[in-house]
Amino acid sequence: MPEASLTLPAALSSVSQARNFLRHALADWAVEGFELAAPQVLTELATNAALHARSAYTVHLQLDDGHLLVEVSDSSQMMPQQRHYGTGATTGRGIALVEALSEAWGVESSPTGKTVWCRVGSDDALPDFDLDDADEIDDDDDVIAHAPATTGGRTGVSLAFAA
Repeated sequence: MPEASLTLPAALSSVSQARNFLRHALADWAVEGFELAAPQVLTELATNAALHARSAYTVHLQLDDGHLLVEVSDSSQMMPQQRHYGTGATTGRGIALVEALSEAWGVESSPTGKTVWCRVGSDDALPDFDLDDADEIDDDDDVIAHAPATTGGRTGVSLAFAA
């Protein structure tokens, strides 16, 4: 099972380096079908690490049985949170996006920080998105936390919007 890791500085400019690292790792492994979801979730996780943790962060990728495990570790103890911004806000949707594009995701804390991980399937496995449905989500929608999911030995949280 191929895997690769890269440590990057706590700078927003490093997010593009994280995406390039992913692209090169997948090419080295001769794997296709991860052009949409994997780069997007990595962008969200790397941006959160650079912006909120304000520490160097490590991207770890592992391919297993047609699924990609994407992990971003940083030195902050602060856990990611679903934010509640207005529909016109240009921020605050990252965790919801990770939830939508991942088969499972979660956070593991450690004495030195945390690792946010997600398990991504191939882009062929993504559900069809109707962008018109996104317009129906408004500021009054609640977020409901579901029972923890367990995938590949990792436990995560599942968030969904209540209608």
